[in-house]
Amino acid sequence: MITQIEVDGVPAVLAPTTGPMHAGLVFRVGVADETLPLRGLTRLVEHLALDGLGTADQQHNGMTGAEHTFFHVQGTADEITAFLGAVCDALREPDPARLARARERLRADDRGNDPLALWRHGARDFGLTGYPEWGLDRIGETELRDWIARYFTRENAALWVAGDQVPAGLKLLLPGGERQPARTPSSALPSSPAWFTGADSDVAWDAVVPRESRAAVLANVLERKMFRELRQHDGISYTVRTDYQPRAGGTARIVAYADALPEKREAALGGLVDLLAAMRVGRIDPDDVSTVITLTAEGLAEADTRGGRLPGLAFNLLAGRELKDLDEAVAEVRGVTVADVAEVAVTAYDAGLLMTPAGTTGDWAGYTAAPTHSESAVEGRVHRAIRDRRHHLVSGPDGVSHVIGGEAATVRYEEAVTVLAWPDGARQLIGPDAIVARIEPSLFRDAAAVIREVDTRVPAGLRIEMPARDPERVPQPPPRPELGLRERIRPYFIVLVFIPFGLLLLTGAIYGLWQVMNDRPFTGDGTGKDLVVVCGSILIVGVLIRLVRSGVRELRERWANR
Repeated sequence: MITQIEVDGVPAVLAPTTGPMHAGLVFRVGVADETLPLRGLTRLVEHLALDGLGTADQQHNGMTGAEHTFFHVQGTADEITAFLGAVCDALREPDPARLARARERLRADDRGNDPLALWRHGARDFGLTGYPEWGLDRIGETELRDWIARYFTRENAALWVAGDQVPAGLKLLLPGGERQPARTPSSALPSSPAWFTGADSDVAWDAVVPRESRAAVLANVLERKMFRELRQHDGISYTVRTDYQPRAGGTARIVAYADALPEKREAALGGLVDLLAAMRVGRIDPDDVSTVITLTAEGLAEADTRGGRLPGLAFNLLAGRELKDLDEAVAEVRGVTVADVAEVAVTAYDAGLLMTPAGTTGDWAGYTAAPTHSESAVEGRVHRAIRDRRHHLVSGPDGVSHVIGGEAATVRYEEAVTVLAWPDGARQLIGPDAIVARIEPSLFRDAAAVIREVDTRVPAGLRIEMPARDPERVPQPPPRPELGLRERIRPYFIVLVFIPFGLLLLTGAIYGLWQVMNDRPFTGDGTGKDLVVVCGSILIVGVLIRLVRSGVRELRERWANR
């Protein structure tokens, strides 16, 4: 039996357990609520609250996810009371003296390893799970207290207790506040299914679908097919897995992953793509669906005996979702049919994002490349790259564009989510779509002017100070080409010799044309030959002008690239 109660204004769910007593306190706040300049703030609060709590043999933990942060403890009623009470005390009065130590621990365990989320959502909400915790150094006591006051309140919390009753002395003395609504996922994908290239030989895929039992069944059916086809049958991958991640706003994310050796990366990619395509057209084994449903129902029943369903029910409390008892949950799963799974497979395929192994693409499978550049560059001043014609910067009143081979990475000042600033002057402007405009003072002419403009236009609250780079990691322009004697003197010869010669020839041509116009032949053979000589002279002068211009241009480039 699941009982809904309230403890000090915090809604709670209580259920008996056949195992040890345990409890947890969850808040509706996670990485998706942060901004990139404050990335890591929620986990910093979690670590500060846990700092110094519990004993070495006590089972307690904290976790920060995309949407929720929770604190969990297993033990006696007195231990649960002491632990959760201490967590609330630490949240009410955080100790700023512990900030430095908490930062160091978080740096040693940096969380930012979800490229699929970054490419799907950009540099905001759910996409922030793909970024490092860059904001740790700029988070001070003010930011910490403001975040706690907004999110770590009794109206934004829920409690679960697996035991016969709530511990008699439990006090959840949290400040008042407001329930925070679920974040609406953004999208950086103009169309789907889409693909992007990963950094290694692994292959991964995700899709955002409606949150339903049949979607959870699909995720598990896909894992069984991947294990059977990619590992057992073909021996392509060793680790294959899927994950079903329900979200508070009514959607869910399905993630699939398969590793591969470099020499088998194309086979792993083809194998996963073929599995997804087969499921999209309805090739789903009824035995797989039946097995997954049975295992899921048994897992729900087993979890119910030890209070394993309670955390999810507490999350649902915060989301305002209906709380289902065991029978209702099992009945919903058992009601899923093969046709249901096939239907959601179509939805998932059409919304899919594929991470292909390094050196491969997804074009051949009908996927659309995810954007790696912007639609256009800003209007403004062009800053040429030093000794490299392949790229340049454009800086204007609206923003900055880094143009490479005709493709622009544009970030407009009004849309910028952050700017990374290095002591050597380098800047990286990041837009909401995760497009990055890179400004390297060592690579572009007059880049200092662009940097000054960026520092002036981007609010200080969006700036992240980065540590100094190793000098060897600072990019440098291409080396000056080694020129032989002939190449070195060629432009000087063109300019110094051809200009006087051209002027002399031009003067003669003008004089000859004047003679012809006045009916005074100067060749001795008549006006016709005179015109031929004059026109030939003018033509030669035109050629000389082009040669001189090329020589001047080469000298100017040498001077600029000196």
